[in-house]
Amino acid sequence: MNQMIEIAYSNLLSPMILFFLIGIIAVIVNSDLKVPNAFYSGYTMIILFTIGIKGGVELRHVSLVEMIPTIIAAVILSILMLYITFLFVHKLFAYSVVDSWAVSAHYGSVSAVTFIAGMAFLDKIDVFYEAYMSAILVIMEGPAIILAIIMYKLYLQKQGTEQQNPNASIGHVVKEAFFGKSIFLLLGGIFIGFVAHEDGLLLIRPLFGDLFYGILCIFLLHMGMIATQSIQQMKNIKLISFLFAFLVPIIGGTIGILTGQMIGLSLGGSFILAVLTGSASYIAAPAAIDQAIPEANSGIYLGSALVSHCHLI
Repeated sequence: MNQMIEIAYSNLLSPMILFFLIGIIAVIVNSDLKVPNAFYSGYTMIILFTIGIKGGVELRHVSLVEMIPTIIAAVILSILMLYITFLFVHKLFAYSVVDSWAVSAHYGSVSAVTFIAGMAFLDKIDVFYEAYMSAILVIMEGPAIILAIIMYKLYLQKQGTEQQNPNASIGHVVKEAFFGKSIFLLLGGIFIGFVAHEDGLLLIRPLFGDLFYGILCIFLLHMGMIATQSIQQMKNIKLISFLFAFLVPIIGGTIGILTGQMIGLSLGGSFILAVLTGSASYIAAPAAIDQAIPEANSGIYLGSALVSHCHLI
């Protein structure tokens, strides 16, 4: 019990959480603190590349056969969370069908940043997890986004209101879901880590390794600011309407950790799978949904995803 309290205490006072808190406070007190867009793009690339490279290096020591049960479980969990979220948001919280599919796409997909936070927590307390979990992150990013948009298009056809939009085509959606910025950088990092010579990897370690957690802290500072700004902008939406943003991650996390134990993952691996299942995308999903489902309220799907991120961290 004392050990659990000590872990919780040290995690809440970790630099990452404190940087996130400072970002929230900066917006609340109306500070003129800003993170330049160019700097944001730069450190996002470093973070995603670092995760990918680390996963690629570890994949050298893992057989594909060992990964198959987790890959199958990951795809099933992604689709399951899509439909669970839709039922919650549409049936229980009475959001429109369009907004419900948009929100569900985010919760069926995953958050790379929440994954990073979970991975950093396990590293800090020295808990083992399977090296290929970064590859599972990539696998879980796209399926729910694509399926949600397909369901949205079927709904429009049924209503007879589908309009021609080149950005809403399935081909464009697949491109955004699987080859958008975040996924492309992760895949690129995995490829580099998997095939690059070890001596070459040592040369780039100062940037893509040693600076990782410092850069991550700045990223979380920015995320704290963005999350608070998004919540402040939703003045006409009652707080109780966002209760699903607290409930769905708990359901997803519970299902994820039970599934992890069922398929034989380590405790750390099960924890990471739970984090992924309970998280909501706010990088890949918003980019795809904004183009493919323009009628959806971005404040709802982006705001709820950020609220869930705060809740999980």
